[in-house]
Parts: sequence; structure tokens; C-alpha cells
Amino acid sequence: MSTRTRPLRRALPQRPDRRLIYFADFGLALSSRFELTPSETDFLTDHLSYDRGYVTAHRIRHHLLDDDHDNAEHARFLHDWTAGRRPDGVRADAAALLDRHARSAAVLGDFHLRLLGENRRTPFPKTERERALHAETDRDRV
Repeated sequence: MSTRTRPLRRALPQRPDRRLIYFADFGLALSSRFELTPSETDFLTDHLSYDRGYVTAHRIRHHLLDDDHDNAEHARFLHDWTAGRRPDGVRADAAALLDRHARSAAVLGDFHLRLLGENRRTPFPKTERERALHAETDRDRV
């Protein structure tokens, strides 16, 4: 982060142990409205679709599907769904959301598995994510 760009911070009153708690919105720190370095601009450009993908993937993972499965089982389910292997018993409204968003959620889920389980320097799958988003948009137009 450049020295000219500062995250929005707000300190709460001091705690009894004299330590402060800070809240920050780092999304604001990477807004195109700020003066960014070339590397920050590249990072922002490459990650523009992250928030949209995260919200969709989170909704599928934690609010639509059974939350009792581990991450690998969840990833397998999404990949199976996008390949046309669909289990019985999925509600019609849930199936419609999965038809629209499973591919995108799988891309982001695979990224998170690699990032947390294999390599902290795993690059964001920008191209795969954009393909999945375009597929979603094309489905919306039909």
C-alpha cells in the first residue's frame, strides 16, 4: 500500500488493558478513487471480481447446501454439478441457483483450497473467474 493511501480506521475507546481495537475496510484502501501505485492498480484490476464471487460462493456454501461437509466434499459436489452429475433431492430453487453459480463458486472454492492448503502465494484465477462470470451473464440473457 502506498504511503499516500491509508485504510479507513477508527479506534474505539481504550480497553481496560490500555490496548486499542481498530476496524479497517481494506476494500476502500484499494479503490480506484485513491492514488495507487502501479502494482496496487494491477492488483485491483486482477481482483475486481473477487467480492462478487465470494458472496455467491459463501451463499451456496453456507446457506444453500448442507454445511456438514468438508471443503473437499463441497468442491467435489460443485464440480459434479457443473459436469451434469446431480443428486436427487435438491430443491428446484436451489438447483436453479446452482445451475447459475456452481461453476463460479467452484473456481473460487478451488482457489481458497490451494491458497490455504498448498501455497499462500497461489495467484488469483482471474481468467477462470471471468469465464465463469461470463457464463453466468450469458445464462441471464437467455
